Amino acid sequence: MARKNLFPSSINRIMFVDDDPSILDAAKTAIESYGYEVTTARSGEECLKKLEDADLVFLDIKMPGMDGIETLKRIKKLRPALPVIMITAYATVDTAIEAMKEGAFDYVRKPFDVDDLEGSILAALEEIKFEKLKQVDYGGDNFFTKFKEMTAQQPGICIVKDVACADGLENVRAISLQEGWRPRSVDDIREEVERSLTPGTVVLLANLEYLLEGNSLDGLRSFSKWLYRTVSAHKGTLILSTDFDKVDRVTADDIRDLIDDIRLGLFSESISNYLRRQVIQLLADDGKYSFTKIAQHLGIKDNPKLSFHLKKLKDDGVIEQDEDKQYFLSRVGAEIADILARIRDRSDHTADLLWMPTRK
Repeated sequence: MARKNLFPSSINRIMFVDDDPSILDAAKTAIESYGYEVTTARSGEECLKKLEDADLVFLDIKMPGMDGIETLKRIKKLRPALPVIMITAYATVDTAIEAMKEGAFDYVRKPFDVDDLEGSILAALEEIKFEKLKQVDYGGDNFFTKFKEMTAQQPGICIVKDVACADGLENVRAISLQEGWRPRSVDDIREEVERSLTPGTVVLLANLEYLLEGNSLDGLRSFSKWLYRTVSAHKGTLILSTDFDKVDRVTADDIRDLIDDIRLGLFSESISNYLRRQVIQLLADDGKYSFTKIAQHLGIKDNPKLSFHLKKLKDDGVIEQDEDKQYFLSRVGAEIADILARIRDRSDHTADLLWMPTRK
């Protein structure tokens, strides 16, 4: 039963809930054309009966009997992390905010464009990736304690300099960072991880600073990105650790730069939606803007939609408002904007990897 509280590993099965059969038929045809399996329901009650078979739900707000808001509340009690996208022909700020307070992921308006449906699905996929990446732990004094706690129930891979620390841990494969008295090649470590990784594995990669003594920064970055993707694909958990006290300032800066790529993934809830990225970039470039000026500069005519995403950014601590109700980036928001700017300036495909999910 506890598994139902987790985000689905991907989105394959979509439920569309609306009391209008013509809308159900049109939506089913459109969504199936993108390769998804679609089920339909004509009421909140029917939706709840079929909930077990859904990875994502499109839910009409205005329905006879149990309306969409009440259905959403019940869904969140049964499966709190299931992405639910509200559908409404009555797109007011109040209904959008009420749905968001009850846990809605997003909403689309009737009459909807099929591209809006696909965009919402892709954003929900990014939310799933965000939930996985939130499990990444950057160092701390208790990283090994956390690893031991998690591997009491799951298989583990411990990639450390001193493999003796894994002695006595059942179901844990220890992989040494050393070969002789030198750091191993990350390519060799990768091969060993590939042979050992199984579904649900908890992977601890410690002593990042030590790996840099025998590998290039680019090599370590490439290995780290591969490890994140691979552990995620195996529905596992990744824990990272580094000791900044053991490195000089230049090396510390290099490691922090490497971790920036991962932290961008942790912020992906805020940047998974194109509109939110536009808002962040606008405020980073020009400081403070009122709601009206943001709408004008970004060419947004759907005020409830903009209000929805601004509130999401504000709730996430990315933006704030001054006494004149003008929006500006918080410290966290400025950090996100800085990381986005650095990613845009790079020639690799980090940005695509992090916010353009690939459908399986």
